[in-house]
Amino acid sequence: MTGIRRRGLIFAGFLAAAASARGQAPVSPPVRPTPWTLDLSTFYQALDNGYGDWQGAGLRLSYTSPHVSPFVGVSFQRRDAGSQASVGVGSYVTLDAHNYIIAGVSSAPSGDVVLFPKVRYDIGLFSDTRVVPGLVWDVGFTQLSFGGGSTGSIISTGPIYYHGPLILSGSIRLNHDGVGGENSLSGEVGGQYGSQGRQWVGGRVGYGHEAYEILAATPLSVHLTDVSGSAFYQRWVTTKTALLGRINYEHKLTAYQSWGLELGYSVEF
Repeated sequence: MTGIRRRGLIFAGFLAAAASARGQAPVSPPVRPTPWTLDLSTFYQALDNGYGDWQGAGLRLSYTSPHVSPFVGVSFQRRDAGSQASVGVGSYVTLDAHNYIIAGVSSAPSGDVVLFPKVRYDIGLFSDTRVVPGLVWDVGFTQLSFGGGSTGSIISTGPIYYHGPLILSGSIRLNHDGVGGENSLSGEVGGQYGSQGRQWVGGRVGYGHEAYEILAATPLSVHLTDVSGSAFYQRWVTTKTALLGRINYEHKLTAYQSWGLELGYSVEF
């Protein structure tokens, strides 16, 4: 397609509102369109320092068209303290040959514990720079509400660079805690190599700070440094089905380390 490209960008799927922060950007419609896609995923994370094991699963149904591509997703997560589910809807909207938007909202009914935001809104604008061939820039905003007066917001920006079978991405985020007014910065870089319909291999690394205040009888200010990384491999086993495997690592300094495995299955119809 001409103008801005929206190929299968796994590591930089912007809209976590569809499920969790594990999105997958839409792809350009194939020669013989199969507009519906069903994505199934499950994950397991092992943490140290008494944080236990985390498990979860997700389902996402999407419809791809030249102008509006809606999606709906359901996520479930369970930890030692309890479990919770989240439901999200959103859409990719192509504005013109050089710009498109991703917007969505998700909600998590009350569960045993709070694992997802009670309400989350996301919007992002992706624009072809028209200066460097293959360079796209995105700007995004996220608003979070956990209930009980606990809120947060995220402003993000960064490039996506397409060069043949290679896709590179970077982003920086300004995180604002609505309770204590704390601000923190985080970012990540990643890349992947391959082609949609055959296989992708890639990974990412992230670094940043978390600063927020816990509401209690005596408010508690929390400051953490986070280092993370992941590597994945996705392969199409037929023309319309693909399998995905991902290894995740995260180290919240002074809190815990975690290793995780995610498995996914996608089918087009």
